[in-house]
Amino acid sequence: MMASAGGEASIITQVSQGVGPPLNTLGVGSDENITLDLRGTRFTLSRDELLTLPEFVLLSLFPNGLLPDGHMNSYHEGDIYPVDVRSVAWTRAVLGNPNIHLSDNLFYAQYDPASLQYMLEFFRNVAQSIPSSSPSPTSSDPNAVSVEPVPGSARDMLQDRAGIIVLREDLDFYVIPPRREIEQPEMIEVKRAAGRALLKQDGIFSGLRKSEEAGTTEQHLIEMLTAGGFNHDDRWGHRAGEPNKAVVCSLALARLRTDIKGHDMNSHAMGMAQKLLLFWRKPARRCWWEGVELLDVEGVEGKLKVWIRRVWTLEMSVIGLR
Repeated sequence: MMASAGGEASIITQVSQGVGPPLNTLGVGSDENITLDLRGTRFTLSRDELLTLPEFVLLSLFPNGLLPDGHMNSYHEGDIYPVDVRSVAWTRAVLGNPNIHLSDNLFYAQYDPASLQYMLEFFRNVAQSIPSSSPSPTSSDPNAVSVEPVPGSARDMLQDRAGIIVLREDLDFYVIPPRREIEQPEMIEVKRAAGRALLKQDGIFSGLRKSEEAGTTEQHLIEMLTAGGFNHDDRWGHRAGEPNKAVVCSLALARLRTDIKGHDMNSHAMGMAQKLLLFWRKPARRCWWEGVELLDVEGVEGKLKVWIRRVWTLEMSVIGLR
């Protein structure tokens, strides 16, 4: 079921996800570490840290679910959550269940390790900047992260917390042969050269269609993101091609500007923060096509015509004290 974020005139289509149980109390064993192998690079993350990651990242890291071998047959009717193990809700439920031990398992995923490293460093830096005042008396770890923000206004939700805007672009490109009679090995090299040229176009908003009309979808999207935390001239924090694919994946993160405390927060910024927080654990996507002509592509004389399909995924993460 596809839902619309903000009504029928929404600028972006929201991807409906299954709703799992509240995970604000992880209990004993929540500090258990989990090891991931991403294309030969290993990461060791805590359960709490994994739970702060966006939905699309968890889905990429655990496309087949998270239940370790030997546990699948241990649940009976009436036990926890008999749902599709591929859903993100199930993955979060397993992460939040202290009775399921995962530290002895090694999880493999075809996810870009450099992209995850960029995200982890950003999240950790933001977490360290959150004031440590007014900790919860029930929390044994003063640095614990929250996985269930309190409901209410943006100001209330971000009390002792920080919002992070997560923006991802998946760019598929299709190269038109520069001449009729071209051998396949040469065409492969042309595609690789086109990919390198596209990697250099790393402005976040440079790929949006330009329009002079007021109130367009693109203008509204740019306004929301720049009011929330990005700048017009920002570049992707991570941008790389997928191995053996005509795909360029990009990721950009920004701290939600309105998590600054004080009475000088204007209503427009607060309104944008409230709108962006609708995407917490509810990733939204927008897709569009465009034809471009690339110049100075290695091995190609003149312009190279390329069709591009862009898919943007927008989501919010909220981290902070319990």
